[in-house]
Formats: sequence, C-alpha cells, structure tokens
Amino acid sequence: MLRHDTLEKLKVLRLYGMAEAFEEQGSSFAFDELDFEARLGLLVDREIARKKKNKIQRLLKQAQFQNSQACIEDLDYSARRKINKQLILELATSNYIHHARNVNIFGATGAGKSYLGQALGQQACRQGIATRYIQLPEFLDTLKIARSYGIEKYSKIRKHFTEVPLLILDEWLMFKIDEEECKDLLQIIDRRSTRRSTIVISQYSPDEWIGQMPIQVAAEAITDRVTAQAYTITIESRESMRQVTDSR
Repeated sequence: MLRHDTLEKLKVLRLYGMAEAFEEQGSSFAFDELDFEARLGLLVDREIARKKKNKIQRLLKQAQFQNSQACIEDLDYSARRKINKQLILELATSNYIHHARNVNIFGATGAGKSYLGQALGQQACRQGIATRYIQLPEFLDTLKIARSYGIEKYSKIRKHFTEVPLLILDEWLMFKIDEEECKDLLQIIDRRSTRRSTIVISQYSPDEWIGQMPIQVAAEAITDRVTAQAYTITIESRESMRQVTDSR
C-alpha cells in the first residue's frame, strides 16, 4: 500500500521518470543489493534524463524544421563539396551561439546548404538551445500579417524573432523585398547583432544582397551585421544533393 501511495504521489508531482524507475525497482530483485542512496540516485537520474529528452523534443518542435532528419552526423564531406569538416565540428559545439556569432552558408540550388543549416539547428536543440528555422519570405509575411492585427501582436512576433538564441533564415534574399520588409529586417537583425546568433542560407553572395533591398543604407547595415565576424561556409557541388538522396 505504501509503495502504491508513493508511486501515485510521484505522478501527482509529475515526476514520471522517477515513477517509472520506482516501479522497475519494485518489480526486480536486481536492485535489492543497492543501498538507499544508490537507489535514490537511480531515480533522480531517470527523472533528469526524462526532462532532458522532453525539453529536446519540445525545442525541436518549436524550431519548425522542414527536414526533421537533418543531423551533423550524416553530413557528406566528399572532396567535391569542399566542406571544412573541422569548422563543422567546431560549430557543432554551439560555442558560436554562446558568443553571439553568425554563420553564413552559401551554395547553389540542391547543394545541401539548407540541410546543413537545419543540422546545425538540430544540434543546438539537442544542447538545449532554443532555435527557430524559417524561410525569409515566410518570415517577412509573418511580420506583415502580425502588423495587420495591431501593435501588440506585431511586437510579440518581433520580440520572438529578436530574442530566440538561434534564428535560421533560409532562402535569404533570393527575391527583392520592399521598403517595409527592408525596415522590418533591419530592425530585427540590428537588435540581434552582438546579442544573438543568426544563420543565413543563401544562393547569393553578400555583394549581391545589396541589390535585393530598396533602401541602400539599410541594405548596407543589414549586410554588415550579418557578415561581420561570421563563420562562412561555401558548399561546392555540381550535383544536386536532392538527386543523390532520391537515387538511394
């Protein structure tokens, strides 16, 4: 009866990992040789592991990755792609996020740049770092729609994109943007500068970004803040990684 009451109290406290481990200890003689502290330690370890797993799952869901399978371990380091493996492994530690440094990923269509960006994002989530992945057109549309609902909604959305520790912007400046979008982009990029990390994924070089934005001063400021002291990765590939994946 006491065991049952203890189990129910653990569940009431939402200590489901401990409850599960407690049931296991009660149904196996293998734990009988352990003293109280050892058995308690196992219960606590299980609860910590459960909470960590749940947090990672929550962060992955909130990140809204398009490719949930992207991961650092599966990256293709073929010589033809000219990817600096040592740099990728350094970025995999997520220290760049703790130091609020950016990452610029360049490559042609199908080279695998979006996969790499999302792999770095998933790595950050696995280390407990909140991340948001979004394509730039959707990002700008989200801000525009939020503005139409009033300043409170707009401010809430803007704060989210400004404060998230790692923001991944895919399809960066593939198309020209208007003045309002340029101002929105500058405002968020400026507030993130030196405080939060941003990964931009683009087919175009920074010199070409300027022509995609209608306000010259803002365009230069955005480009400067995104590229200053940023890690740069250029994926060289004449063969589409999509075709490689489909042929497997």
